[in-house]
Amino acid sequence: MTYQQYYNSLTKQISDSQKHINEQNKLLKGEKGYLDKEDMYTYMHLRTELNGLLIKSDKVFKLITTGEINPNDEIDPAVLPDTF
Repeated sequence: MTYQQYYNSLTKQISDSQKHINEQNKLLKGEKGYLDKEDMYTYMHLRTELNGLLIKSDKVFKLITTGEINPNDEIDPAVLPDTF
């Protein structure tokens, strides 16, 4: 997988995650119209996962745009130890 493919994959995952969070938020609130304590923990877990994807995407984007890596090179785990 190249850096560009990985970045594109992360972008898709972010989009999917945001849609899922919006759907889950509606389901968790349900008829009561608010998030109770258990629902809030579930929602926060989903947001934490999304934030992780955003951080990974940002790191790859910065590496590509600064020229530190070639977007068409194969991913080197040493360059992205905490993101891949």
